[in-house]
Amino acid sequence: MSATWKTVYEGDHEGRSVSVKESNDHTYKVLTTQNFKDEGTAYQDGERYVHVSPASPGEQVESEANSRDSLQEALKELHFSSETVSAILQKLP
Repeated sequence: MSATWKTVYEGDHEGRSVSVKESNDHTYKVLTTQNFKDEGTAYQDGERYVHVSPASPGEQVESEANSRDSLQEALKELHFSSETVSAILQKLP
């Protein structure tokens, strides 16, 4: 069975557009524009999984997370402030 995705949040934060998609198996993707040169990251800590693609400033970047907690980490890895991360998470269904 392949995952199907639906957009659960779209907004603008800190000068960047942010789109959050959730799959039918409750994993997440974040699409935004990178504002720093970032080598990317991928890690798993127990059941938490976060992946952020490498990108240069101004490039589209995608991040994947396997839970809401991991999504919070992914947003931080994308260099969003704690206030922005909280605002996005509060608006998710």
